[in-house]
Amino acid sequence: MSGKNSSNERSKDEIERLSKLSKLIQMRQEIIDIQDRLMSSDIGVVEAAEKDLESLREQLFDESQDMMAPEQHEVARNDFGYFLTLVEMALAYYGLEGYDKDTTH
Repeated sequence: MSGKNSSNERSKDEIERLSKLSKLIQMRQEIIDIQDRLMSSDIGVVEAAEKDLESLREQLFDESQDMMAPEQHEVARNDFGYFLTLVEMALAYYGLEGYDKDTTH
């Protein structure tokens, strides 16, 4: 019986991990799209892009607190490249976390 519960917990953890990965992949694409908008000559477009970017920063921090220090969040607020790096790090973290190291392939 405990093996079945363990299997159910593992499946739940795997579903959660895959959900986070999916959100992070979508977030990375949105960041790349925002980057283009940040270079616009239209100030309205740039301001909207900055607002969208701040929303994504908050989303990343809320969903990835277990792998990110508050100081990293602060630096990411002012450094676009660092923010994108944190997203890439989160993708790697959640991608590798789900890998069953006890299994031989």
